Amino acid sequence: MKNGLHDLGTARKHYSAMRDLIIRHRGGSRDEQALEKLRDLSRKAAAAIDDRNGKSLLSAVDGYGAELFSESGHLKWAQTPVSGADFLRLKILRELDAFHARLFQLVVARNAAARRAAKNAAFKM
Repeated sequence: MKNGLHDLGTARKHYSAMRDLIIRHRGGSRDEQALEKLRDLSRKAAAAIDDRNGKSLLSAVDGYGAELFSESGHLKWAQTPVSGADFLRLKILRELDAFHARLFQLVVARNAAARRAAKNAAFKM
């Protein structure tokens, strides 16, 4: 798809669910259920778009999520006075917010293309 969107509503729904998941789960320990839920939502959000930048942001969310919901992967991210889990949660939320902003950019581009097409069609009449 030229404008990068298949289903904006689906992408936004999964973005919101991922954001809620990260806000509600502290991480910092092995949690396969939370990790699988995050990965499932990320896959579904990625399937709703055809945009390399958006998919890259979601891939980063997956990677950080694997560290966050592991037994010890989060420890290397610790920075005084912030725990590794809290640092990763913030990184994930930042990536998710960038994904949300990217969705907005795709909508703006789609709307601009639609206006140009309508204008061109009007001129051909």
